[in-house]
Amino acid sequence: MRKRVLKLVDLSFSYGSVRALRGVSMSMPPGQVTCVIGRNGVGKTTLMKNIMGTLAQTAGQVWLGERTIEHLPANRRAKLGVALVPQGRQIFPKLTVEENLRVGLQARADGGRQIPGEIYELFPVLKSMSRRMGGDLSGGQQQQLAIGRALVGEPRVLLLDEPTEGIQPNVIQQIGAVLRRLVETKNMTIVLVEQYLDFVKEFGRTFYIMDRGRVVAEGETKDLDAGLVGQHLGV
Repeated sequence: MRKRVLKLVDLSFSYGSVRALRGVSMSMPPGQVTCVIGRNGVGKTTLMKNIMGTLAQTAGQVWLGERTIEHLPANRRAKLGVALVPQGRQIFPKLTVEENLRVGLQARADGGRQIPGEIYELFPVLKSMSRRMGGDLSGGQQQQLAIGRALVGEPRVLLLDEPTEGIQPNVIQQIGAVLRRLVETKNMTIVLVEQYLDFVKEFGRTFYIMDRGRVVAEGETKDLDAGLVGQHLGV
């Protein structure tokens, strides 16, 4: 397990003179969903982009197993098995569902050019709508497409930024079931940025709460009580 742990050590990032991440340290082991929660604007999306490499940290380290990857660009991190499902999904609306999925093949380390059949098992709607334009799908279907596109590359680490945002309840449950299957059958490391606390408690194992770019609390999701929620997550 130690060889596959994703670990952040004193990670910091600034937008010019504005410090968005301040010495963030986290450990995200395989075989579980690790949740990052907090109010809007506390640095959660910035954190995910720093892990993926679409933003370059100003200090600190990102470890993937026994090597550091913070010096690598996003495409190299993708080849090593890190995939990001961004907030807002960011599918390609003018490409078909199948074409969107094929974009994800670029991340495969083995050079494979076939969409794995498991993607359609996890999200049957993508098979039935494979020739539909991505922009014609509902929000929930687009989210399934975004997750499927990330999984096509067979990642070791899956980063999801607000996957339940604007999604109908039945699709939220389906996404949760897929995450559970991935950790149980593939021992995947899943990092989930999420505001929907019921989802966090049902499908996450551990949590980190962020505030003003720092980790202010951590623990197991079963211990995420009203006191912590009121102190760090209340309006």
